[in-house]
Amino acid sequence: EFSLAGALSSVSPLGRWWAAVPADRRPTHAEALAELARHWCEPWGDRRTEIVFIGAAMDEGAIRAALDAALVEGGRFAPRDWAGLADPFPLWGQRKAA
Repeated sequence: EFSLAGALSSVSPLGRWWAAVPADRRPTHAEALAELARHWCEPWGDRRTEIVFIGAAMDEGAIRAALDAALVEGGRFAPRDWAGLADPFPLWGQRKAA
């Protein structure tokens, strides 16, 4: 999770995507499966980014336009092109699979 409020910011681990958990370790309860399916999109699974802006007198149109201008179009996105970039985050508490 990345959080920014004024001049204060923090980055901290917030859990895992279900797509990164072996299928036999995912929830089996119907409501949990429905929630998982609601956010599932191949080939990424439930991996997604959410952004929230909280404030007064913000220009929603300008914010949307700036964010839209920063998108990489789906047809131009190739994960292999990004594979060589350094990961700025440490491996927080990850264990190797047994």
